[in-house]
Amino acid sequence: MKHFNNFLLVLLSFILLFFLGCQSQYVTAGKIYIDQENYDAAIDQFKKAVEAEPQNPETYIWLGKAYAYRKLYEEACKQTEKGISLDPKKLDVLKKDISFNYWAVFFNAGMKHVDNKEFDLALKRIERSLDFEPKSAQSLNYLAYCFIKLKRDDDAEKTYKKTIELVPDNVDTYVNLASFYRISEKKEEEEAILKKARKIVENPDWLKVENEDILKQRKKEASMVYIELGNVLLRHEKPEEAEKVLIKAIELSPEDKNVNFNYGIALYELNKYMDAVTPFKKVVLLDSLDKEGYYYLGAAYLKAEKYNDAIEACTKLLEIDPEYCEAYINRAYAQRELGNTDAAYEDAEIGIECQKRRENK
Repeated sequence: MKHFNNFLLVLLSFILLFFLGCQSQYVTAGKIYIDQENYDAAIDQFKKAVEAEPQNPETYIWLGKAYAYRKLYEEACKQTEKGISLDPKKLDVLKKDISFNYWAVFFNAGMKHVDNKEFDLALKRIERSLDFEPKSAQSLNYLAYCFIKLKRDDDAEKTYKKTIELVPDNVDTYVNLASFYRISEKKEEEEAILKKARKIVENPDWLKVENEDILKQRKKEASMVYIELGNVLLRHEKPEEAEKVLIKAIELSPEDKNVNFNYGIALYELNKYMDAVTPFKKVVLLDSLDKEGYYYLGAAYLKAEKYNDAIEACTKLLEIDPEYCEAYINRAYAQRELGNTDAAYEDAEIGIECQKRRENK
């Protein structure tokens, strides 16, 4: 019965189209197909509408919508742009259209080009997305990223700074700008911008949100700020300050593997090897196949002169990846310190051969 009703609806619609005339029949039919979520049929009708009325911007705009519903975002953008080029005033109309998310269409098309490393095309689409959401931190951050990839560093920096002005509490922007400064070897600017981000996440209201998902995301963002700032402070030879910052990340996200790994690295670089063991053990507890976690756990034990524990960690790592050459070398050192000369020699020899295989690949 349901299929009969749908058929009757389409039949009545086409009877109506016959009386309305050819000029609008394709657009009307396309709209009907969109309502029925038959987007391929809608695209076909709107294509015919474009052929029938090539100077009518509405036909292109509706064809763009049909492509967007089909998630063919680049085609959607092309058709929408054609409609705007025929009537530039249409852009203002589209900005006010709350029934359709034009920002998402252009942003998604831009992301596809980013994935394909087509940064000039991505830039064009993301810039257009900002016509619909001028304060979109997501668009602005990716716009800056495209500028970097196109070696337009001045434009990238200006875009990040503009984002901070428009969306001052968007933590990602500060972290991205800090990364930009690191690559540009602007040490003071990198540290300064991360300290500004720290002020945001340490605002008492930052974590006062009722939505559990938002709270989880904000904790993650705060941890990221502490990790980035802590690592910067380590590079800037401020180890005591770095440790104080990084421990805040652990307090916020004690069960986060990446947070524990970064905290462990910081402690390791501060020569606090037994302290580093705890977060590295947490890493491999959270992910029993984490090779880097096992490597640094073994290295921390080795530095702390806990040789049996070092051997155990290295052995587990080699069970996961027999081609992890450094684990053989570390295990050889531990075996040697325990007086196991034959085992040490064997591991050292295997480690050297492993490294040769890697170099020859």
